[in-house]
Amino acid sequence: MQQAIRPAKPVQPIARINHLAVQKAAAQIADRQQLRKLTGAAHGAAWCDASGEIVLLREDVGRHNALDKLIGALQHSDIDTRQGFVLVTSRASYEMVQKTCAAGISLLVAVSAPTALAIRLAESAGLSLVGFTRHQRHVVYNDANSQKASSTIRSNTFYES
Repeated sequence: MQQAIRPAKPVQPIARINHLAVQKAAAQIADRQQLRKLTGAAHGAAWCDASGEIVLLREDVGRHNALDKLIGALQHSDIDTRQGFVLVTSRASYEMVQKTCAAGISLLVAVSAPTALAIRLAESAGLSLVGFTRHQRHVVYNDANSQKASSTIRSNTFYES
């Protein structure tokens, strides 16, 4: 299995995870998803600035496609991807970690769970990874700036505001 999965490109960590910004973005995303409102079946991927404001949002029936669309839009913009984070309305797979790292983004936030492989890849690349982001709480699976980055799911940090 290890030979089949390419390592994620290392990223420069952000200063720190702004937990209030994560919650602010999570509280806004459903209202901003027009395709989801229309169909009830679309994933969203949003670029959020450091304060948690949603700057760009892309949607698709596929979670990976939504992230691909967002990264493409970021590449064609003048947005500094070192100054914010990506929020996805799905779980975080290892492929999403790879794509986020390849785009030079250092924080991936998901409303659902990351896979175990996504957590390991995030740790190896220096990507901060947050999951189960909803209802004023979230779980930090990897904080690239922490001395105690998680090595198992049991050592995750739970935040509630």
